Amino acid sequence: MKRLLFFICLVLFSVSFGQKKFSTNEMINSFPFNKATTIKIISYNVQFRGMVPLPPPPNIASDSNALKKWEEAQKKPIDIKNIHKQKNLIGIDESKTLNLPEIHQLYNTIFNTCGKFMGGSVMGNKCFFPRNAVLFYDEDDKVFDIFEICFECDGLRSSTESSIFINDQCNKFYPELEKFFQSKGLQTQYTQK
Repeated sequence: MKRLLFFICLVLFSVSFGQKKFSTNEMINSFPFNKATTIKIISYNVQFRGMVPLPPPPNIASDSNALKKWEEAQKKPIDIKNIHKQKNLIGIDESKTLNLPEIHQLYNTIFNTCGKFMGGSVMGNKCFFPRNAVLFYDEDDKVFDIFEICFECDGLRSSTESSIFINDQCNKFYPELEKFFQSKGLQTQYTQK
């Protein structure tokens, strides 16, 4: 009985901690990291609950001119794909350009938190209203890839199809990535003002 219990513990330990990790060389040579000259992490849309704006106050809803003025004055959530071509990135709440040790820390968090192989499934609520992103800049200082991240629903999307597969299917991935963003001073959740 003790041998059986020992064997079960050994198998569980090797499955839990024996995941094959990406080497530093594999990470650095994978797209988009291999093409990036600058990597920034950003936060945006932290003051919005979601994509749908709040309804107008009742006294304005019946007056079409007042309603039009109210709608024009309202701030709207941004879609990072629509603004990333702008030089000044209007609408970004916070931004941090990563140095080499921080980029290596980001590599490890993204690639080695869950390992190379799928080990299970994590279900989020699939809202996908991203408030954070990783921007990859080329030698011309233009964004060529974006990893959009929604920590509220555990979702990550790349703006290009050629990005390396990221295994985010373990319970630690999004909490670890969120800790990374927060440790660099960026907000990751909705904040009511």
